[in-house]
Amino acid sequence: MDVSANTIEVALRRLSELPTPVSSWHVETGPDSTEDPAVWVWAMLTDDDVEFAKRSRLRSIISNLVHDTVGSSTLVYVRFRGASEVEQEQ
Repeated sequence: MDVSANTIEVALRRLSELPTPVSSWHVETGPDSTEDPAVWVWAMLTDDDVEFAKRSRLRSIISNLVHDTVGSSTLVYVRFRGASEVEQEQ
């Protein structure tokens, strides 16, 4: 994979009109457990209680953006974290 995690994160920050607000992004790239190229995206949600349909739409938006950026053969793993989870760790 020739695209860096930073490039993907910048593209994610440019997304507008998301189904639920995202306070920040974290992206990692590399081979997954089967040695296939992969991208892991953590979306830090502003609201802790986001309905399934909105998370599902956001997951599709993220996956489509990553595939458009790095290619459709890359596996995309999307995870969500609520704002309170992130605040508790700090």
